Amino acid sequence: MKRIIYTLLLVSIISLQINTAFAQADAGEQRIGSNQKETAISLYPLPTNGTLHISFNKTMADVPSVVIYDMIGNMIENISLEREATGAFTINLSGKRPGFYFIKVQAGEESFSRRITVTP
Repeated sequence: MKRIIYTLLLVSIISLQINTAFAQADAGEQRIGSNQKETAISLYPLPTNGTLHISFNKTMADVPSVVIYDMIGNMIENISLEREATGAFTINLSGKRPGFYFIKVQAGEESFSRRITVTP
């Protein structure tokens, strides 16, 4: 019985450490475009439990398009963004199952992809 409890405790600790490492790998800012008109994009909070914010360092005239993919590359959904401010948008991911997804943001001729984590 002690072995079973010890094994379950060890597995849960390892799982927690792996999830923390993935969450830290998701965080941060990514730059796209050439050096002259480089666009910085920030996604937060990561991991997310429902609402994901996308922030650009410049004003976006058009609303960027967003596509969500699962871990094996199947397209899950095209998402329309809700504008918060001139360079800030939100995505509602509250209906997604917990796990890892890829998000692709297309802003004009520029695009970027990022792995995100959805938590319960």
